[in-house]
Amino acid sequence: MVCLEADARIHVQRGGLIRLGDAEGTAVRCLSGAVWVTLERDDRDILLEPGQEFVIDRAGLSLVCAIAGPADVTIRDPHRAAGTQASGAGPDSVIDTRRAA
Repeated sequence: MVCLEADARIHVQRGGLIRLGDAEGTAVRCLSGAVWVTLERDDRDILLEPGQEFVIDRAGLSLVCAIAGPADVTIRDPHRAAGTQASGAGPDSVIDTRRAA
């Protein structure tokens, strides 16, 4: 597991997970492969392919999962990148790139 800094480029094995807590405003960009983004209390299926980006639009737990093979993503937290981490803002981010059981 790894804690994120301002920007992170992450290689995720198929089935591996990136867990982002309270990450509203954080951008997830797919660089290679394909990823599925799921948000707590949200019915949408958000699928990203290379070059596509999604900005997390709600608080709560967000998961990014590599599907159909490995994937490379960048995670950009605007609060940390700007050096303006507000109290309670930005992700409490943990990455587990191991394959989910």
